[in-house]
Amino acid sequence: MSGLDARLIASFVFAIAFDVLLPVVLVLVARRRLGFAWKTVGIGALAFTLSQLLTRVPAVQAVQYLLRDVLKESTPLLSLWFVVLSLTAGLFEETARWIAFKYPLKAFRRWRDAVGFGLGHGGLESAVLVGGLAAIGLVNVVVLTRMDLSSLSLPPEQLEQIRAAKEQVAAMRWWEPLLGAYERVGAMALQVGMTVLVLQCFLRSQRRWYWAAVGFHSLANLLTVLVARSVGNVAAEGVLTVFALVAVGFTLRLREGDASDSGSPPGPEKEYC
Repeated sequence: MSGLDARLIASFVFAIAFDVLLPVVLVLVARRRLGFAWKTVGIGALAFTLSQLLTRVPAVQAVQYLLRDVLKESTPLLSLWFVVLSLTAGLFEETARWIAFKYPLKAFRRWRDAVGFGLGHGGLESAVLVGGLAAIGLVNVVVLTRMDLSSLSLPPEQLEQIRAAKEQVAAMRWWEPLLGAYERVGAMALQVGMTVLVLQCFLRSQRRWYWAAVGFHSLANLLTVLVARSVGNVAAEGVLTVFALVAVGFTLRLREGDASDSGSPPGPEKEYC
């Protein structure tokens, strides 16, 4: 493939495979060690589908398309839009977790069940959404690199857009797709951590845990996006790593305080959440 950097293509292929296989490996290993039910993994994946793929993502894309000109012209409005995106991500996903533990997983409220749910939730995101976008990115790289602008009969504006896209592809460093693969590790840790936080709402009968999950999720998204735009993608992955480590820390800490994670089904609890 003339003009294509073989290392860049290899990075894309590795990232796509990693996005798809990472959640599979994590689920199999974690289930063997913790013994959570497959139902928790399936409900987690379903929660992501309903809260993101079928609702929030299409709605966000429609609104962003309608506001595309305004967002290009106004930096303050663009920043506000990032806040809206981050906040809605937290609200939609954490509400889906809350509904899951309130109803279909009412009998599955142990720490291990939250881990299974989080892996299913983050796993579908990694394999379908992120892996799919990486695959589209690979196709775009191949097509744009091989495209000859002189042979296209298009309006000047469209040609300029294609030329700008070709320049972006040409400027990509071969290892950049690997950042997406690295990001999945931290994202999976965050998905498990957020699930454990929401579960505390039921184990401790305190709604504040739900709002803590919404806030932590939204803040992690927002800071990662803002740092990526102002400093760069590598720095953004550093921010995400910090949030992921914090999530791992409170995930393990909350296991110590989860008396229901003793191997027996949780007993009757007060329904304050």
